[in-house]
Amino acid sequence: MINDDIRKKYLPTIGIECHVQLKTKTKLFAAVDNDARDKEPNTKVSPLCFGLPGTLPVLNEEAIDFGIRAGLALNAKINPVISFDRKHYFYPDLPKGYQITQMYQPIILEGSVDLPGLDKKVRIHHAHLEEDAGKNTHPAGADYSLVDLNRAGTPLLEIVSEPDMHSAAEAKAYARELYLLMKFAEVSDVDLYHGNMRFDVNVSVASLDATELGVRSEVKNLNSFKSVERAAQYEIDRQIELLEKGQ
Repeated sequence: MINDDIRKKYLPTIGIECHVQLKTKTKLFAAVDNDARDKEPNTKVSPLCFGLPGTLPVLNEEAIDFGIRAGLALNAKINPVISFDRKHYFYPDLPKGYQITQMYQPIILEGSVDLPGLDKKVRIHHAHLEEDAGKNTHPAGADYSLVDLNRAGTPLLEIVSEPDMHSAAEAKAYARELYLLMKFAEVSDVDLYHGNMRFDVNVSVASLDATELGVRSEVKNLNSFKSVERAAQYEIDRQIELLEKGQ
């Protein structure tokens, strides 16, 4: 167990990437129903979702409007020129073999989020639009997996913070404030149970006199404020324990 005296020797540093599912009527690049909650698998799809030859993406204008509205809620600069890029990687639930995202010219530039009650501001590095992948399911007792592409092509806004948080409590407060901002900006249903907001928590720990950040780890796809807090604290303590052993 790590006690408070040992914790005081170290400084945790936390950054969070948050994927927000936008509540557009249709997907980011295809005129297909965007709400896949409780739908039969592979019923909210188009040829583009399957990556069939000859299909071409058509940008959803409503997603741009929602992105701008989210940027204003984040006290951010809106980029007057945006572009989309192909990010190639290979998952069973990504049949095209690439994701359409914004690597170089994102819709939202630097901004900030105030954490009420903590007298703290977390800077936003940027936020970009991208399409979601599908979903793998693993039936109990089966030796195979199934792929549901209902979610493929859903518009996401990925909000990337600067590494400005230094405790699990601050990480939780930031996640909660993002939830409220996106809810009141009316850009997302923010249904945590169905993954409308998913948090990737990046944690590193270094001694107080260190001149560089420690080795970073990432805990992905958390969908509650409590899980953000618990994962951050677990990872802080795990890394402190390794550092105490000289590892």
